[in-house]
Amino acid sequence: MEALYDVFLRKKPRQSRSRSVVEAILGATGERLENADGVDGVTVQQVAERAGVGIGSLYDYFRDRDGLLAGFAAKVTEDNLRDFEEILAATHTLPLRESVERIVDHAFATYVANTKLPRIIMRIAFTLGFVPTVVESQTSFAQALGRALAERKDLKPSLDHQAAAFVLTHAIMGVVLTLIWQEEETVPRADVRQELVDLTCTYLLAPAPSSPGSSAS
Repeated sequence: MEALYDVFLRKKPRQSRSRSVVEAILGATGERLENADGVDGVTVQQVAERAGVGIGSLYDYFRDRDGLLAGFAAKVTEDNLRDFEEILAATHTLPLRESVERIVDHAFATYVANTKLPRIIMRIAFTLGFVPTVVESQTSFAQALGRALAERKDLKPSLDHQAAAFVLTHAIMGVVLTLIWQEEETVPRADVRQELVDLTCTYLLAPAPSSPGSSAS
């Protein structure tokens, strides 16, 4: 399967060694971005030196600096998607609340605990037209979530699993995106996290069965 960043490559690596070179270049890009004062502080020459490759080798795979940055953003996006899918696979048989808590906590740990890299990725996305790929990645997770919801027996019988998963995924990521850019907390993040979990569970769960002899008020 092609990596998301393949679309930004000047030529696609055909051998494992070539793929390793590309991965080293993208890894070095991430290190430079983490240590630099913003995207503008990163040069192609710095990345090549950090990756231990010649500048010519870098240009073998990336047309220019924009292609390199977009490729890096694509790699991070794909890595995040795979991590979320692994969390989903590991938790979909757990009680719903516990599963939701782990997914929300992973989203907070990935994007909110340290906002520097997520902000860089979003700047790259908006500057280089990478937003559709980010949205596509989130939609891919939503589809996986929809399939997982369809296997559960504790949800509302009338629930449209794919529609619910789509809305919940993008709703959670919308909150996360706000927190990424928020300079000061207007609501404690622990409270935001709790509300996300509570709202999701309330929306998805089937009502508890009435106890014998109970009557409507």
